[in-house]
Amino acid sequence: MLLVALGISRGAAADPAMPRVLTAPTAWLPEQGGVVGTAGIDRRGDGSATLVLGLGIASLEVGTDTDVRGCVTCDGDRKGDALYLGRAAFKLGARQDAWFPGMPALAFGLRNTFAARGHTFGAARVTEAYLVASRVMGPIRLHLGGALSDGGSRGIELGPTVRPFAGFEWTPAPYPRTSVVADVMWLPKLSPDAVELEWLAGWGVRYQALSWGSIELAVRHRQDEGLQESTVLVRLNGVWNPRGSDAKAKIAR
Repeated sequence: MLLVALGISRGAAADPAMPRVLTAPTAWLPEQGGVVGTAGIDRRGDGSATLVLGLGIASLEVGTDTDVRGCVTCDGDRKGDALYLGRAAFKLGARQDAWFPGMPALAFGLRNTFAARGHTFGAARVTEAYLVASRVMGPIRLHLGGALSDGGSRGIELGPTVRPFAGFEWTPAPYPRTSVVADVMWLPKLSPDAVELEWLAGWGVRYQALSWGSIELAVRHRQDEGLQESTVLVRLNGVWNPRGSDAKAKIAR
């Protein structure tokens, strides 16, 4: 049903390049030999930086982020602390319209922790395997999928747990350089005696400032946090493609 719903629109066959909406992954793949870079920071000083290399039908990603939280005394500090994790990912996919007209882009991805330092949960591990479908439908880009998540630290494990995720992008026709974006994703939250999943929802605006680069201003909300704890995020994105002008046309949509 998911694939049928996404496939009813026959949008352009060329895929955008961004590997994520805000937190939720997309099925888009960079062009072969292309590179996508992102770097961001929020009002708490927590940041992220990633590089994605396009391999044609696949992509490789390496970087660090602070999306996962941990708390030593969760009863007194529900929001927890950001955990800086080095993470690497591999995504294998098919572009939209690859097999039949109206087909959404499809991707299977695996993301795992390779480093966790500088905080109480020094042995933290977070693993995600996901399947996602993405489709351009006129001014709208829709992303729907499911993720199998696991994580833990020092003998405390979550165990494989499945959750859905979704993302949405809308570029109004009068403002072709501006996109409204929103998504929701589930992430592990670590404590000394348990690991549980919490949802992270975000919404904001992406502005295509340059033909190869964009800037995002977004607000993100977490489970068990009030509106006053919402985080404002600023992120820069850049795309380089060896074919030059073709890549510029795609990212500018």
